[in-house]
Amino acid sequence: MSEIAIVTGASKGIGRAVAKILKANNYTVISISRSRADIGDLIYEADVSDKSTVFKIVNEVLEKYGRIDVLVNNAGFGVYGSFLETDLDEEEYMIRTNFLAPIYFMKAVLPHMVSRRKGNIINIISEAAYVSTPKLIVYSGTKAGLASVTNGLWAEMKKYNIRVSGIYPGPVRTNFTSHPSFKRSNSDPFSKYAVEPEEVANAVLKAIRTGKREIYVPSKLKLDPYFLKLANLFQNFTYDLISKYFS
Repeated sequence: MSEIAIVTGASKGIGRAVAKILKANNYTVISISRSRADIGDLIYEADVSDKSTVFKIVNEVLEKYGRIDVLVNNAGFGVYGSFLETDLDEEEYMIRTNFLAPIYFMKAVLPHMVSRRKGNIINIISEAAYVSTPKLIVYSGTKAGLASVTNGLWAEMKKYNIRVSGIYPGPVRTNFTSHPSFKRSNSDPFSKYAVEPEEVANAVLKAIRTGKREIYVPSKLKLDPYFLKLANLFQNFTYDLISKYFS
């Protein structure tokens, strides 16, 4: 029997690319997204920010297949704008989707993985976890929180032979800027530097195979956490430059 993989946010962008590459590598893929995915052996159209829905889906997958080998927490979005102008309701929903939904899924699948002493959890995080960007600061906060949970869980789960990885992409060529907040600002500050979602999907496959704690896409971004520590020495100057670029 092929290994069973859950992929959230699987209808577009990174999630679709992940579902596609896992299918090509003989995984049975459970695709979950708000809009219906077109790749997957079992497809759920669902809102992952709803806790009861998450646990219901995981239970159904376990009943149907008897196991879950891989969880890829990818679903997420950004709300763009200064802290004073962004809508709090939108940001609360973003926090539930970007930060709480991965926690729901990990809480749901880990007892099963622990009992089997086997499993991979891959969280799609972001370079924004380490470099908080003006006009995306709450989004950056959700990713920083997920990075912290991922790193802690990596340490806790080692004794159970469960591998926990964080993928840290820079800008990716997806529908990320389709949120209305980007249209209101008439801004797409990331397109110039974006990589293709397939590069992130390849990193997910690498994480499954190696269990590496952190993988950066592109790999040169692994220097960013160290750069940020250096930048903190020149914080006022550095953030003044960043703010001017994103204004």
